[in-house]
Amino acid sequence: MIKAILQSKNFKVFSTVLFLISIFTFFLTGCREENAEDVYSSTVEVSTIDINTEIAGRVEKIFIEEGSKVKKGDIIAKIDSNLYEIQKNIAQANLEVAKLSADIAEQNWELAKLKYRLLSKKPSKYQINQIKENILQLQDIKSGNENNIEFLEENIKNLEKMKMANLDTIKLLSELKMQLNSLKAQNSSVTHQINSLENQLGMVKNESVTDEDKMITEISVDIAKRNYLQALSYVNMAEQNLKIANLNLRKTTITSPVDGIVLTKGVDQGQFVGIGTFIAQIGLSDYYLKIYVPSAQLQKLSLGKKVEIILDSNKKAYGEIVFISDKGEFTPRNVETKEEKQKVVFMVKVKIIKNKDILRPGMLVDVKI
Repeated sequence: MIKAILQSKNFKVFSTVLFLISIFTFFLTGCREENAEDVYSSTVEVSTIDINTEIAGRVEKIFIEEGSKVKKGDIIAKIDSNLYEIQKNIAQANLEVAKLSADIAEQNWELAKLKYRLLSKKPSKYQINQIKENILQLQDIKSGNENNIEFLEENIKNLEKMKMANLDTIKLLSELKMQLNSLKAQNSSVTHQINSLENQLGMVKNESVTDEDKMITEISVDIAKRNYLQALSYVNMAEQNLKIANLNLRKTTITSPVDGIVLTKGVDQGQFVGIGTFIAQIGLSDYYLKIYVPSAQLQKLSLGKKVEIILDSNKKAYGEIVFISDKGEFTPRNVETKEEKQKVVFMVKVKIIKNKDILRPGMLVDVKI
């Protein structure tokens, strides 16, 4: 009976079909295994830049949202600038006062040198006229100082009437009062110079100049020179303070340093931020992947080779190999067989070059090489 079945026509057809199915399955399995060796899973990566505040203040406005694209120089956020504008104005006023003080100190030095020269020589009609002219110049300087003193006193009085107790107002009042005291002291010095020159005029007319007078005048020249140099240092300091105030004012506008995509927004409008507060994270325009390829497959790879990036939705992007590591990575074992050595992998970096818009950092994809 078995022999009859084996010789039957149906059994021969069944055997032929089974044989063909076996061959088809073998080739299909073989192709899948071959293809599987050429597909690697990876995660989309992107280099990032964190943007932090450089000054403190309240966030006036936010110009970005997570996922929005930005260009280099685009405004990301704006911090309330009122306080920094006041500080800039104070710094500007301090610089003007410092320059005025330096001018007065320079004039005092020149007058002191002139007085010394007059005392060092026999008096002449020219010298007498020069002294008179210097007295007139000093009187003009004194008059100008008195006007500046009146101006500062009026501003101080107006600020005190405002009764604002914040630190900036207190600082401004303190600085204005210091300038007022400085001007008063300088005006007192000018008055002294006028009196001294008037006395000197009388001395020159009588030709009664003594060695002691010359020594005192020489000391006055040295003091006037040092006062002038110190006034110049105050001008330099005021200029630096103004530069800092202008820089802080510019820092109230926070801009993107690069082209990219906003990955994370760290603050909201109206929030108070300190120095170094995280504002946003920008992902750079270039996306890349890292895959780890067994040593046996390295021969298929080369720099510049194009690869496919496949998403779960079957959408595709494309990239090219930009780096192949020359150092293998593996899990250390006490005993390594020949088969285990084949499991050593090499890191390969792929840069996305096409259809980048369908990808997002952190997305899991397949890479076909």
